[in-house]
Amino acid sequence: MPKKKKNKATKLDASADDALDLDEIDQACREIENEVAFREKKKRGKESLRDKIESSNHTNTTPSAKNRRESTERQSMQESACKESKAKEEKSEDWVMKTVSVVVEHLNKFGACVIDDFLGEAKGVDILKEVLHLQKLEMFQEGQLASAKVAEKSIRSDKITWTDGVSPPCPNIKYLINTLDSIVLSANKSPNNGVLSNYNISGRTKAMVACYPGEGTHYVKHVDNPNKDGRCITAIYYLNRDWDPERDGGALKIYSACVKGVVAQVDPLFDRIIFFWSDRRNPHEVLPAFRERYAITVWYMDEKEKRDFEEKKRLISGPEEKS
Repeated sequence: MPKKKKNKATKLDASADDALDLDEIDQACREIENEVAFREKKKRGKESLRDKIESSNHTNTTPSAKNRRESTERQSMQESACKESKAKEEKSEDWVMKTVSVVVEHLNKFGACVIDDFLGEAKGVDILKEVLHLQKLEMFQEGQLASAKVAEKSIRSDKITWTDGVSPPCPNIKYLINTLDSIVLSANKSPNNGVLSNYNISGRTKAMVACYPGEGTHYVKHVDNPNKDGRCITAIYYLNRDWDPERDGGALKIYSACVKGVVAQVDPLFDRIIFFWSDRRNPHEVLPAFRERYAITVWYMDEKEKRDFEEKKRLISGPEEKS
């Protein structure tokens, strides 16, 4: 019997030992799991840190790459702009020379040259805006006759102002003036230019901006340069949008002495320009205008005729009195 008890006890002891071993194993498993979880977390932390470092390195290197790309793009844009500018310049030069050819031919044949769509819609609108701004500044005065010190509305009833396009700043009017300069001076220097070879054009007036206020305002028949004051070519640029010749009137009527019996009537249409001899070969008038009529006129001067005219004026006025 004692042996059986011992065996039983031993068996019980064995069961207790088994229970103890299971608890230890469970505890060990939890510790292992915790260790694995800790290591995974630590690993993820390291990977996260590495990613941050790599991201930081990428961020640090990106501006340099970005700057290189931007620099390349800028260079490409500059090259493209340079090519475009060169193409425009070549086109502009080509356009000027074609215009010169037409002006030379028509001045020699007819004493006048009319060109439509001269600068294009957009540029014409910009010039008109500057003219309207000058008008808003109240810079216009009654037009005067060259031989009179006061205005005479029965002869001319326009309002005018003078500008060089610089003061006040009128860059688009300045562009017009520069374009006219290129055409007229090139025509004067071009070979086989006929009558133009008789002149040495070395100067011009400022641009005269004129407005006929409507209501039948006009300018009677006259000659721009009847007294050989140096003016040889008149250039007039028109700025009247949606002009209806039948309703609005305001035509420039030229009694040409260059072509016998010809009387030309030129309507002041938007973006139209006319060149004509300024002397007695082209008496002209502005017919009554019944809405506001805008034009810009520039006169080109022959150097010798202007010098002779100034000398005559000096002789007529006599020596200045000494104070």
